[in-house]
Amino acid sequence: MKTGDFTEKRKFKRLDLSIPAKLKRTSSSGKEEVFSGATGDVSYNGAYIVDIKIKSIKPEDTIHISLSVPREDARDFPFSRLIGDATVIRVEEDGIAVEFSKDVNRLFVAN
Repeated sequence: MKTGDFTEKRKFKRLDLSIPAKLKRTSSSGKEEVFSGATGDVSYNGAYIVDIKIKSIKPEDTIHISLSVPREDARDFPFSRLIGDATVIRVEEDGIAVEFSKDVNRLFVAN
């Protein structure tokens, strides 16, 4: 694929914002695994999580995610806290891309 052939498919703007991310995944054996990482970027609809060590995660896995946007950044962002499920879209060497589920809870900052 040539560079010029790439078409941006994102509906929401991504911000290069590094915020703490807590993830929880239930393994096929029913055991809960808890992980911490940080966002490499984040949008209203998804995030790219880095600094995370999940060896067994794969695309289409469902994870529970919790993000908290620091107060000083929340004014410029569409939510201050997000809690709920996300689907793993892509797994790469340096992180994972997730899409938030439609019923994820977003807490908004009052202006």
